[in-house]
Amino acid sequence: MKTLFAVLVMTCQCMASIGHAGTWLRDEGSGFASLSFGATQFSETTNALYIEYGLSDKTTIGLDVSTFTNALNVRNGFGNLFIRRAIGPTDQPNRWAYELGVGGLWGNERRLPTLKTTLSWGRGFQFHNRSGWVNMNAAFIYEPTLGSHITKFDATLGLHFGGITTGLLEVTHSSQNNDTYGAFEPSLLIRPKDSKFSVKLGAQIPFDEDDRAALKLGIWHSF
Repeated sequence: MKTLFAVLVMTCQCMASIGHAGTWLRDEGSGFASLSFGATQFSETTNALYIEYGLSDKTTIGLDVSTFTNALNVRNGFGNLFIRRAIGPTDQPNRWAYELGVGGLWGNERRLPTLKTTLSWGRGFQFHNRSGWVNMNAAFIYEPTLGSHITKFDATLGLHFGGITTGLLEVTHSSQNNDTYGAFEPSLLIRPKDSKFSVKLGAQIPFDEDDRAALKLGIWHSF
């Protein structure tokens, strides 16, 4: 299932990255949306839309849609509608959450359903009087029509620099059978004072193909 792997891995990598969304759920009645764009020197582009909304302090629902267009202008995509629930109390240093999602793949004139489960852990910390956090996610994506699956692990380290800027370092690794893909993504999040909008500037650098590094731009909005 090489084609399925390539489609799903590339679209998973371009999902709108939210940094610490895995275990920090939305407050009841509050929401978040982001758009992200990426491009490589080979004219490959990625686009991603992410939306989440807090149904309660322990339940968040959301939608994640990503597309990848290669140099031949062939577009593939992945969409996932999910519910995220806290595991245990949300006021402890260590936070846990699980996520269940249904969605699908499209591309190459095929439409395939997917099921996704995710387990997340996160923790805040202080470093030289600056606040930060670490978050880890382990996801299992299953395609029942062909019986294929992908495992995906990612980790995020965030640190507030003070003022309007926050630094992020994200590492991701996906695998199916003997095929793997990994990348790290350093970025800077800029949030103007008294604004609900933030701008994320960064790059995605594959472990094994650094010539396919992508420049990325994201726009975040809380509501």
